[in-house]
Amino acid sequence: MSNERRSSPRIELLDRLHGHIASLGTSVRVREMSLGGMSIETPFELPEGDLHEFRLTLGDDSTVLLRGRVTRCRLVQTAEGVASYISGVQFIDEEQPDTSVGDLIDKIK
Repeated sequence: MSNERRSSPRIELLDRLHGHIASLGTSVRVREMSLGGMSIETPFELPEGDLHEFRLTLGDDSTVLLRGRVTRCRLVQTAEGVASYISGVQFIDEEQPDTSVGDLIDKIK
């Protein structure tokens, strides 16, 4: 039996999507994304439960604004001792149709 709890699979992005936390005015590295959420990397901790607006942009300047709730955040360190944080974000905007996220994911594939 799988331990997978996500309702939709995530795809690895490999720097094909640029993320920005609009509410904090800072860029983030989007690691993975699905219809229901994403995994991001930041140089600072994002408290669980925080709500943020994210602007996601592709290389062709396709942009989508999404609201999300931080569901987890963990500290990771490289072999060189550089610290960063990996956070899971669940999209929460009921007014935002899944097609916007789906369209963005289709362009990435």
